[in-house]
Amino acid sequence: MSKPPVVFIAGERQHAGKTVTSLGVISAISKIIDPKDIGYFKPVGQEMVTLPNGEKIDKDVMIVNEFTGIDMPDMGLLSPVRVISGVTRDFIQSDNPRAITERFEKSVHRTLEALSDKKLIIAEGTGHPGVGSVVGMSNARVANLLGAKILYLVGGGLGRPLDELEVDMSYFYHNNSRVLGFLFNKVLADKVDMMKEVLTEPALARLFPEWSPKLKVFGYMPQIKYLNNPSMHLISKSFKGHRALKCGKCANAWHVPCRKVKIISQGNNVFDPSTSLRPRDIALIGAGSHRRLKRIVEFNNSLPGEKLGGVILTCSSAKMPDAETMELMANSCLPTIAVMQDTADTDLTLYKCFTNTKLQLYDRIKHELIVKLFEEHFDAERFIHSFGL
Repeated sequence: MSKPPVVFIAGERQHAGKTVTSLGVISAISKIIDPKDIGYFKPVGQEMVTLPNGEKIDKDVMIVNEFTGIDMPDMGLLSPVRVISGVTRDFIQSDNPRAITERFEKSVHRTLEALSDKKLIIAEGTGHPGVGSVVGMSNARVANLLGAKILYLVGGGLGRPLDELEVDMSYFYHNNSRVLGFLFNKVLADKVDMMKEVLTEPALARLFPEWSPKLKVFGYMPQIKYLNNPSMHLISKSFKGHRALKCGKCANAWHVPCRKVKIISQGNNVFDPSTSLRPRDIALIGAGSHRRLKRIVEFNNSLPGEKLGGVILTCSSAKMPDAETMELMANSCLPTIAVMQDTADTDLTLYKCFTNTKLQLYDRIKHELIVKLFEEHFDAERFIHSFGL
């Protein structure tokens, strides 16, 4: 029995959109081949979640299982190499690091064998192309191990993406990896037509003449508004270990992606929410600011369509926010948390949330947007034909 072809999804960096692309590609090709004939796994993972049986697996495996209709009976098997805390240190200090790499390789081959009845396997990479190299399992090395063709995600624009491609394609070429082609991702909507005109396959062939067969382009994906923005539910998890008082009676509001963080510093006499805040914004304000909070709640209630994203009360203590404030926010439809940090430290935590947001298990609205995006902008037919299917 011949082995099924494998596509390895790689990207220029962490948060390049590899999981989104895995979901989008699976949804798109499921309209052409039966979902039961599609396999998926994450060869090397770094961010773990715990299954009900206590086993830890990469979070992206759980995400793909949640949102796709493909058969994934043994999720533990689909996360064969788990680079958790201590693995890198143990590898570097080992007297026989090669034996550790070989153990990782056997785990990957075991998963590949378990998926041998599929017609096509999607293997999702981790971080930038060199991630994992410290334990002998870089993206290039793993793709070669799988005999995979690489679908490479490139950011939108011209100069910066091409500069990064020069480095990353040289890395893949040096490792004798097989790059199938590109998917231009997170392209500003008003730049899509320009990119289609300039970054054509003939242009890429001139830029990278050493590649044979010629590199293909499978789509120019417009940036989806708020797709990479965190919800208040996700943000609340970033303040674990602190006094976080959750309130706000509208459950769905906790899962809406937020727009921006607005620090409310104006005094009560001059503060006007209508000029300071927009729908989906998070208002960052001191826990003792009862009169301004009341004004924010009233403004939120007056919004005809989209509401504010939420409220974060800083510098909370045993006495603040007080009972009156807690009742006000609990009866509102504004997701609200109270944290002990001051405004500066809270803003720093929020910055990390907005720059490192991954898709969550409850993000069904986002998944619907991803499916639609790939329906419209991904060349699924050509992609399938590239593997002889």
